[in-house]
Order: sequence, then C-alpha cells, then structure tokens
Amino acid sequence: MLVIIVALLVNHLTETYSVSFTVVVPGDPVVAHVGSTVILPCWINPPENAEALEIRWYRNEEFSNPVLLYNDGKIQNIQDCFRNRTSLTQRSGQSGGLKDGDVSLRLEKLTFQDEGSFHCEVSLESSYGSKAVDLKITEPSTLWKALFFTVLILALGLFGLILYKYRNKLTCTKKGKKIKEGKEVCEEETTEKLTKEGDINIEELKKHAVDITFDSEHLHKGLILTNDCKMVRDDPGYDHTGEGFPLDLCAFGAQRFTSGSHYWEVDLAVGGSPPKNYWLIGVAKEGAFTVRDRSALTPSSGYWFLCSDGPNGFHTNTDPPVKLSLTPRPERLGVLLDYDEGQLSFYNIKESKHLLTISTTFSESVVPLFNPGVGDKSMLRILDCPKPVESAEESSQPLLSNNSSDG
Repeated sequence: MLVIIVALLVNHLTETYSVSFTVVVPGDPVVAHVGSTVILPCWINPPENAEALEIRWYRNEEFSNPVLLYNDGKIQNIQDCFRNRTSLTQRSGQSGGLKDGDVSLRLEKLTFQDEGSFHCEVSLESSYGSKAVDLKITEPSTLWKALFFTVLILALGLFGLILYKYRNKLTCTKKGKKIKEGKEVCEEETTEKLTKEGDINIEELKKHAVDITFDSEHLHKGLILTNDCKMVRDDPGYDHTGEGFPLDLCAFGAQRFTSGSHYWEVDLAVGGSPPKNYWLIGVAKEGAFTVRDRSALTPSSGYWFLCSDGPNGFHTNTDPPVKLSLTPRPERLGVLLDYDEGQLSFYNIKESKHLLTISTTFSESVVPLFNPGVGDKSMLRILDCPKPVESAEESSQPLLSNNSSDG
C-alpha cells in the first residue's frame, strides 16, 4: 500500500512540473573579433521562469564536460578553459533574464580556439530542448580595415553634402534675389526648412492616410484577430518549430492598391507594453496569401518588407538585404506606399525619423503585409489615422529633407 502511495505522489509531481517549451537561437552565426566579449543568444518559447531548469552549454562531443552547467538554481560547473570568462546573461537590455526564459551565454576575452558551435540545452525532468549557436572569430585587423573604409566613406559623403549645400546657396544667391524694402533678400526654397537628416512632416504624410483592416478570410491559423480586425497576435498554442523568424505567420490587409500614395501607421507597443522585438511590415502582391518557405518571401515573388528579428536586428528582404541599427526600437511605425513612383517608405513616428525607402516597380495590385512574430507581450495594432484638416493654403513642404532610398 505504501509503495502505491509513493508511486502516485511521484507521478503527480512529474505531471505538475512537466513543461513544454522550444529552445530558440539566432539563425545566423554570431561574429566577434579576438579579445572581445560576445553574447550567444538563447531563450525558451513560450517565455517562462528558467531558474528551476537545468541549463547546459557545451561544445561538440563535449556534453559531459560543459562550458557552463546551471542546475538547482546556481552554476555547478565551468570548463577550465572558460573559467573566469563565461557566465549566463541577458541577450538584450529589454530581456528579463532567467525569469523570462533567457539563458544566453556571455563569453569574454575571445580566442581563435573559441570558434565553432556552442550547444544550448535546457531541460526539466523529461522535457528538454537543444539548439546550436555558431560563433565565428575574426582578426582585429579585419575589423580595423572595415572601420577605416567606413570612416572614409562617411567623410566623402559629408564632403559631398557640404558641396551640394554650397552649390544650392550659390544658385539661391544668383537666381533667387529680389528687392524688398531696399534690401537684397535670398528667397529660400522649402527644402531649406528641414535641415536634420531624416526629419519628416507627419501631417504631410497623413494627407495620404487610408483606413486599413486585417483580411480575416486569409488569416493564418496560428494568429488571433480582434473583432474589429485591427489587432493581431500569435496564438499561445502556436508551435514555431522552424529556424529563425516565423515567416509563415503573415497577415494581410483587406485593402488593395493599384495606384496613388497611401499611408498607414502600426502600433508596436500596445497598452504600454515594451516595444515588440519581432515583427514584419510591408506590402505583398495581391493573391500571395500562402507563404510556403523562407525563399518565397522575395521581391521577385511579390513581397517587400522591413523585419525586426529580435537579437538579429532589423533588415529588409531586398537582394542584397539591407541591415539597419535602430535605437530606440520603434514603438509606432509609419508606412507610405507610393505605387506610381515604386517606393515603399518606413518612418519612426515617435522619433519623427525616416528609416528607409525601398525602390522597386509595382505592376500588379498590392495589399498591406503584417507579421506579429512570436513571444512578444504586445499585440500588433493598425492605428486609425485620420487625414488632417486642410487649410486654405496647402503646404508645399516635402515629406523628407533627404532623398534617402535603398534599392
């Protein structure tokens, strides 16, 4: 009788603490140079407290001699060659660490011997998951060369900008003079009113505002949509088993466009939540509702977008892709589609900044494209964006102070 009771208690405890989670790591290798410090990101999805889990970081064929072993709420073992230069850490400043399921590894004073695969295994009782992060080590000289050429390009660009403004001043002096109250006055062009790079006129953007709603008919089964068709998020029951960003979780706008300029805004920090780490926003060819695989989301297949992929940063799907460093993370994103000019522009509305413009040629009707990613607290919401009340004298001020665009 006592044996039966003990067996039932053990079974109950096993069921109580059994968990189901997926280990997630970046899809691309982490690159760092010799002597630097690097973070190898790894976390569990859905997010949950990992303080009671066993966390094992190990190299290939060295499972029993881990780089770092965490168990029973503390670090139990560190491999000799990594002693005093490794620890568990947060993958970003917005991460809650172990309490949010972040089990990332910090490595200091990197050597060439550190290059290779690092396996991140998380387990509790019979549930476990494991993924590998590839670390590539570069020589400092390569980094300095890249830095030198970057500085050189920036210097040449600055010189070109100064020359451009100087020529504009000469043009203004020669052609724009008029007599006013006995004085010579240079008639400034409207482009001189905006001098900071990337500054935008939000009211001018909103002149092209359109009301966008989600297309509920072609909604992915792994998404949850509100009744007003304005907010969407990943279903907690959705199991993302693939590598990298969940590109299949796309949602589409119900409106289609074949000409003209159209503007809409997206809230990425709904209800005071932290800004989303994972999202994808852009446009897609009408009818491209089925995302088969990663290779299908290309401009040649009818997709144009900007993607935020957590620790992997921001990038476009252009060929080659354009990577951006955006700080702080956008809380509200503005999107301007100029169908006739073949331009798709993105704006950080809270910071009043133009982020980038994708230039292409649209030949078929397109629809707004969205993807909320997985694991974020905030939903993705399409905002109501009313057009401004037009004054008697419409402003001729342009949207941007620069003509920045990325092909």
